[in-house]
Amino acid sequence: MIAKYRGEIILFFVTIIAASGWFFSKYTLTEFPPIGFIGARFSLAFLLYLPFAYSQLRRFSLNQILRACMVGMCYTAYLVLWLFGLINSEHFGEGAFLVSLAMLIAPLLSWLFFKDKPHKIFWVSLPIATLGLYLLASGKEELHFSLGSLIFLSSSLSSAIYFVLNNQFARNIPVLSLTTLQVGVVGIFCGIYSLLFEQYPPHISTDVWLWFTASLLITTNARMLLQTIGQKYCHVSNAAIIMILEPVWTLFLSILILNEYLNLAKALGCVCILVALIIYRLPAIYAKNSTK
Repeated sequence: MIAKYRGEIILFFVTIIAASGWFFSKYTLTEFPPIGFIGARFSLAFLLYLPFAYSQLRRFSLNQILRACMVGMCYTAYLVLWLFGLINSEHFGEGAFLVSLAMLIAPLLSWLFFKDKPHKIFWVSLPIATLGLYLLASGKEELHFSLGSLIFLSSSLSSAIYFVLNNQFARNIPVLSLTTLQVGVVGIFCGIYSLLFEQYPPHISTDVWLWFTASLLITTNARMLLQTIGQKYCHVSNAAIIMILEPVWTLFLSILILNEYLNLAKALGCVCILVALIIYRLPAIYAKNSTK
């Protein structure tokens, strides 16, 4: 039984690891400069991937390299915005649901940029997600988002752009090589910026180095490896539904660790977004069942 569902089990733990990454990064940033943290983390990840991807990279054309690097720049923008959202917010649960909206923003951008019309089910899920967004922004007297939430929402938009471009421009490129190039772009650009413009403390504590190591090895390399393995043994429809659990775990951990509080309106907003994401994935589930 376990062997039959090993892909689903692996991806289930991947969502927990992904949620934990929010907190690993938060604690690392207590002493690390933010862009320097991204630069160091992804430069080291690039070095870890490079020996395994080098033989494939040597066969890449210049056009493939340029496309992968362009997508990597979009990934860099997403990560930087997400990181500044972490710095300016203590409401990680709300932020995680805002970031998850990228899944529903992406079809709109793909339609706008590449004339790819969304599936009909998208128009069912979009109003529900919009209602969820409204409830998250609702205050006592007026609609309002905190600075951190606005940054998370911006990171969701940049994540959607990254997804659309990655889908359009990075086709027919092996996954490991594509990941290596994108990680390298993030590490190089953020590393150069940090060395030129950021100030480093004279001493970084052992605890922060441990959080940094956990962020690198667990939530970057191990997570991406486990996600690749899990998707290999799991049907794509099941994988899509399971990966939706990341904001749920993030919210749970934020309540547990940061004492995050959600009023009724915000809680309903999170539920609406989660329902919208599930509805959007329903056709894949029906397609899988119809082939059995």
